[in-house]
Amino acid sequence: MDYKQELILKQMESLGKLGHWEVDFVHQTLHWSEGVFHILELDSSSMPVNLETGYLFVHPEDRELATSHMKEVLEKGISYDLECRLITTTGKVKFVHSRAEVVRNDKNEPEQIVGIFQDVTEQRDAYQKLKLQESRLSTILQSEPECVKVVSPDGILIEMNPAGLEMIEVDHPEDAIGQKIESLIFPADLKFYRTIHQNALKGIKSSARFRIIGMRGTQRWMESTAVPLTNQIGEISSVLSVTRDISEKVINEEKLIRIKRNQEALINGTSDLIWSIDNNFCLVAANRSFLNLLSFLQNATAKEGDSVLVKSAGEGFYLKWKRYYERGLAGESFTSYENFISPITNLEEHREVYFNPIHNAEGQITGLACFSKDISDLMAKRMELVASEKRYRALVENGVDVIAILTAEGKAKYVSPSVTKVLGYSEADVMHMNIFDYLHPDDIPNIRKRLEEVQNIPTGNTLPSHIFRIKHSDGSWRWVESTITNLIEDEAIGGIVDNFHDVTERKTQIDAIQIQNQKLRDIAWTQSHVVRSPLATIMGIIELIRTGSLTKEEEFKTLQYLLESANELDKVIGTIVRKSQEVIPPEFNSNS
Repeated sequence: MDYKQELILKQMESLGKLGHWEVDFVHQTLHWSEGVFHILELDSSSMPVNLETGYLFVHPEDRELATSHMKEVLEKGISYDLECRLITTTGKVKFVHSRAEVVRNDKNEPEQIVGIFQDVTEQRDAYQKLKLQESRLSTILQSEPECVKVVSPDGILIEMNPAGLEMIEVDHPEDAIGQKIESLIFPADLKFYRTIHQNALKGIKSSARFRIIGMRGTQRWMESTAVPLTNQIGEISSVLSVTRDISEKVINEEKLIRIKRNQEALINGTSDLIWSIDNNFCLVAANRSFLNLLSFLQNATAKEGDSVLVKSAGEGFYLKWKRYYERGLAGESFTSYENFISPITNLEEHREVYFNPIHNAEGQITGLACFSKDISDLMAKRMELVASEKRYRALVENGVDVIAILTAEGKAKYVSPSVTKVLGYSEADVMHMNIFDYLHPDDIPNIRKRLEEVQNIPTGNTLPSHIFRIKHSDGSWRWVESTITNLIEDEAIGGIVDNFHDVTERKTQIDAIQIQNQKLRDIAWTQSHVVRSPLATIMGIIELIRTGSLTKEEEFKTLQYLLESANELDKVIGTIVRKSQEVIPPEFNSNS
């Protein structure tokens, strides 16, 4: 080989990262070109290299592969074609692809093998990177929660990730691949899907919303973005779409629309005034009631941008509301109460007006939200309530009944002022006492039992009235008649309501009458045998006279006995009347 050819060969080996090698099996020698030395980062002056040294440059994990391949080539006559790793003198690992031809003698025995190998490390690295990138992309697509699909120009599904298969309710890819995508689109929405598909085929990226019907009949709202996919020569070969399920989003949007419409209906259906202004006192938004009022005040149809400060209503009105707005726009939240004659209805109105500053994201005040609530009816009812409360308090304070609210343990939570009139204690005294502190000892067991019973009856129910004794502040015992009601669960009361009044005089009179009745019963019982004796004599004489068998003399004597018995009976009756009058008190005598 002349110098020129050798130079060209070196340049070719250097440019292509090639090297040629030769093994002489007869002399057991190995020859490398400069390209091999360059690949191995080895000085060419280290030649010659023997076979054993040459194998040491093969990566330990690939030596068995290289040895077995060489053996098969020599013994079976197959072509030498091997890719393996080499380790350079600096420790780098390089991938080489080697091909060789075997030279045999007349006996078909191998004498030498001549080959070349090429450093394919960069190609191998690029392939590995591409493979890794492809693996990562595949993993991303497989785990992507949104549907990713590739569709042919005529609408045939070419590829779809698992998320997409799940959306269209398909268990296996082969059940969907090769099918027309349009068969899944809700018929009324086909025009939207076709638009983005056609745009992509024209090279235009676009998005649209449409509904799909899955293989199992489930309807979903989807939002899809379609882009063109090109081949190696730049022609659009298919359409790539990324589609996500927005069913929940659409439902929420529809819900928000309904809420907004309902809010508008509520806001515009009230007599309350709702409006907002900017820093220049100009109207930003308002409900129908406020617009009607502003239109009336300014004698022109109110609209956004109008000033809410109307001078035609009077200077006092103008200045008052200007101060209100200035306070709100200065950052103050407050409430004012307005009482005036309505210019529209000419009726007295009471209004509660709220002013709240509006801040932007940076905290700056950009306007003022105002709300005017009509409280005319409330004020009227409040006045009625005040009057009713006054009447009730007058009745409670001046009545003969005492109203108390007790805990389950008998502790007073409230007592009406009439307690002073009935028992002599002040309200403050009673609030520091327990009912058992001033009950008669004989009545305590019954009252404890009643407090237990009232807790077990339904809320609002009342136990029958009961009479017991309470100590007056002067130390005397007073009989009171009490009715208790269970209102423990009532939030406004939260206790046992005890309504009682003094019945001492009535009790005393009843007891006196019972004593008198008992005395009369005793008198009647005692005198009954005295009455029977003369009465029996009279009855016997009458029967004897009726027989007509008596002589004149006997009749005379009999009449004498009859008169004596009658006188005796009269005396007994007189005695009974006198004793009865003795047990009746003087106050009852006057009514007898």
